[in-house]
Amino acid sequence: MSLTIKNISFIAVIILLFLILWGTGYLAGGPEGYTGFGESADISPDDEEITFVYAHKGESAIYTAPVSGGNAELVTKADEGNYLLNPTFSPDGEKIAYVEQWETEEEHPLGKLMLLNRANGEVKELTDEEGLVTEAAFSPDGQSLYFLKAGVYTNYSPIASEQPHDFDIHRIDLNTEEIEQITDEAAYDMSDLDSTPDGEALMYRSYDGGDQLVFYNLEDGYETTVTPIGDFATGVPMIYSPVLSSDGNYIAFSDVARTSENGTYIYEGYRMDLESKQAEQITSFGEHVTKPVFFNHQDKLIVTVDKAFATSEPDYSYWVINADGEGRERIQIEIP
Repeated sequence: MSLTIKNISFIAVIILLFLILWGTGYLAGGPEGYTGFGESADISPDDEEITFVYAHKGESAIYTAPVSGGNAELVTKADEGNYLLNPTFSPDGEKIAYVEQWETEEEHPLGKLMLLNRANGEVKELTDEEGLVTEAAFSPDGQSLYFLKAGVYTNYSPIASEQPHDFDIHRIDLNTEEIEQITDEAAYDMSDLDSTPDGEALMYRSYDGGDQLVFYNLEDGYETTVTPIGDFATGVPMIYSPVLSSDGNYIAFSDVARTSENGTYIYEGYRMDLESKQAEQITSFGEHVTKPVFFNHQDKLIVTVDKAFATSEPDYSYWVINADGEGRERIQIEIP
């Protein structure tokens, strides 16, 4: 056998061995599962802290950290095999509501609403384990939690993937823990639930032939639809993760600003004046910008940026931006 053939054979064996070891986990860096920050973050009422989800090799936990960056503090962990979503501060900052989800044997998710008392670390399950809760929002007085619950997890089209559908809004009184259903819509799509500052209405994103913002009056059930006006790459708004400002005058959301060379939508942050409905682009990351959150006492927002959008795993980071689009700074967080 020639020296060249021997060298080729040796290299082939090494490559084969590497692939076998990688596949069996010896070189894969430990157990499988996503490691990194979650998509959504929330800011405390005093603008000093953020709360977010961080996963380590698939194990999900909620942390807090200074808005200025620094060391994160563990708040609570998910039960084994479960994952946490959408943490949100109460109006007094003393509690954090979040959703804990898991998958059934049929690979359909279920989810329950959870409430953490920061003073003593006590965690309460506010809903049972039979439904699919996706997110929640506090009332301005902190006495209630409104939450979205899906009725089914299915696909209504043979070419679509299975997703939660048949949504309605529910309310739980945090003093009595009594639950009531607020709407009776069984909506195809409903997300990004928020409360107006006066507590008289709820806002959510819906889809009815196109993305739209809906304001639901809690007194009479009357709904008002709002459609942003702006320079969107798709010609019509494709609204993602809308949120109200603390004074109720503005809505921030992400939308398609342009299309990349390979055809991927590039989402940037927008801010809309609620009176004029005019939306202006306020970020220019050139990445996937999502989940804006207004500061309560400053003209700033936190946004999540995904540098690996449309790939197998996200790469989220949190940034503080000025509401006028001038200036940005990454929140550097150290996970213990």
